[in-house]
Amino acid sequence: MRRILCLALFAGLLACSRGPIVAHQARPLPPYPETKRESLVETLHGVEVADPYRWLESTDDPAAQAWTEAQNAFTMKYIEALPQYAPLKKRLAEIWDFDKMQPPVPRKGKLFFRKTTGLQNQPVLYLRENGADTALIDPNALSADGTTAMDWWYASPTGKYIAYGLSEQGSEQSVLHLYDVAAKKDIDTPIAGCRYAAVSFLPDETGFFYSRKLDGATPGEIDTDQSVRFHRIGEDPEKDEVIAKATLKEGIIVSGLDETGRWLLISEYQGSSGKARLVLYDAKEKTARPLVDNFDNIWEGDIFRGKIYLRTDRDGALNWKILRVDAETLAWEEFIPAHEKDILDAFLVTGDHIAVHYLHDVASQVALFDLTGKRIATPGLPTIGSVHGMGGSPDEKELFLAFSSYAYPPAILRWTPAEGITEFFRAAVPVDPSLLETTQVFYPAADGTKIPMFLVHKKGIEKNGMNPTALIGYGGFNVSYPLHFSPANWGWLERGGIYAVANIRGGGEYGEAWHRAGMLGAKETCFNDFADAMRWLIIEKYASPATIGIMGGSNGGLLTGALVTREPQLFSAALVAVPLLDMLRFHKFLIGRYWVSEYGSADDPEQFKWLYRYSPYHQVKKDERYPAVLLTAGEHDSRVHPLHAKKMAAALQWANTSKEPILLYVDTKAGHGQGKGTEMRIAEAAMEWAFFMDRLGMAPAASSPESSPISAP
Repeated sequence: MRRILCLALFAGLLACSRGPIVAHQARPLPPYPETKRESLVETLHGVEVADPYRWLESTDDPAAQAWTEAQNAFTMKYIEALPQYAPLKKRLAEIWDFDKMQPPVPRKGKLFFRKTTGLQNQPVLYLRENGADTALIDPNALSADGTTAMDWWYASPTGKYIAYGLSEQGSEQSVLHLYDVAAKKDIDTPIAGCRYAAVSFLPDETGFFYSRKLDGATPGEIDTDQSVRFHRIGEDPEKDEVIAKATLKEGIIVSGLDETGRWLLISEYQGSSGKARLVLYDAKEKTARPLVDNFDNIWEGDIFRGKIYLRTDRDGALNWKILRVDAETLAWEEFIPAHEKDILDAFLVTGDHIAVHYLHDVASQVALFDLTGKRIATPGLPTIGSVHGMGGSPDEKELFLAFSSYAYPPAILRWTPAEGITEFFRAAVPVDPSLLETTQVFYPAADGTKIPMFLVHKKGIEKNGMNPTALIGYGGFNVSYPLHFSPANWGWLERGGIYAVANIRGGGEYGEAWHRAGMLGAKETCFNDFADAMRWLIIEKYASPATIGIMGGSNGGLLTGALVTREPQLFSAALVAVPLLDMLRFHKFLIGRYWVSEYGSADDPEQFKWLYRYSPYHQVKKDERYPAVLLTAGEHDSRVHPLHAKKMAAALQWANTSKEPILLYVDTKAGHGQGKGTEMRIAEAAMEWAFFMDRLGMAPAASSPESSPISAP
């Protein structure tokens, strides 16, 4: 039960909670676990490439398993001995203890939404009807350790059924289940191989279209042979009709059905590139016509009232535009043109409107258009922040927006034509966001490009070069790094740390041009932009190399891993989470082939040159002084293989001559991060932030601030 204190007392405690900055000290390290180093060398395109830790690529090898267990034990012994760790873990559990809600989906007077109550591990799917909430599907009841996750869910047109996917231990290898809302139980036969399910129900709710893959005995290892199928409820799914198959080995094929049940838009994506070929399937006549018969452009589509709405970069629309196609005649027209600066990030068909999410200098804006393409409303958002999701239905007029910012608690906003924007839900967070300030700056990259960066910290901070500063970035896959409220960051912020987010090139903050400036042969631009962010923080006296730490996960783990080998003198600690680090072999494992369009492939002689030049694992140099590094991975990761973190940890432990720790933690009950339970997230955040506090000179707290349910900034 939360302890409730008055706001004044809470604010006073929080203001006094920052401990003094202490000198960075090297801690004596016991010997690392013994690591076998082999003399494996292969010649690639005339270049001899050493790979001494390839034996760690096997997750089934007993020697590799024993090594991983020894590394985990070494790391946890180090982390648990940090004086910051135990009080921080306790404090994070206090901060995390608030209700969280995801955008509702309306269906004929019903609202379906997911909600996490307090410290529940997994969100529960609820139905709200006639003002009352009923819990429908609770993944927390399916595993004692909270590692069974609902990956996705789809409500049928009247809310009679819910199709949802479950996976274990973060694998994301979803099994499709069908839930009868009135009977409050699962029906029908579960269907395996539904990672990219994209379920679309018929209007009469007797069946649905969905995507499935069938590729060998081990789910997730390949993810090929994907197809769009039709399932009649109550029939054998192994006899489901195949509507379309992927034509590419790296193809991801999904579909969406219009409200009449006639038109099915089938999209086959070329890996993660967003480039797609499009087919329109007439479910009545059982015929298919190509809309786009190549993979030259990026497409994102929806279909409503006989019209296909497509977000695309076609004809140089690098800030994105929406085209519209008539399903009967296949006549094309421009519906919403590209904006000269703002980025058309996403859209949703709802009622008689198209809701469009724009990015303006990284922050969110929302606009409503009618079906003629006329802008009819621009709902005002509470502050500079990010819309993290939209909920609606083609036959409902209300729109729901999930919104938050660094110092604005998570909220669900509701828009209707009659009422405009109203607040539907606001998280009662047990911290006081008004004690923080958020500033956007634009720092110069080496080539003169202005890069946006957000700085979040307590008000009144001194620019004395002594502030512990965590710099985070991503820079890839056209993904924009959002402004979001995170309980994981609060233990750092309330102790006086700076949280800095560099919106470097490679992301989608300024459209496809920004993305292309940091992909393939231009990937090193991302690393340079990130290094320039550190230089700016030092020049502007926010921090110094002794007080800067860098953080990144997945593609962001590649970013921080690359900076460890390229610019080790600029910072003192690095979190390299679920990373890609062996860029010569990434495409050979799991779904790595999907990312060749982003990075290139070492199989190509020209692409090999740039990959080898920056591949972090291959750029580790013997007798180099490296900063403190914490590498993390998930043993059940079905996206990025844990081999990357393991091989990099081994290489750095062998090469490093500084007294800074090189730590590896491989979570044996987790994957890439999706579906991870609250308890695991708290433990993970405590480990990472305690590591940063220790290495960046933030003293342990004498006591933690008390909790207080404050909902307004």
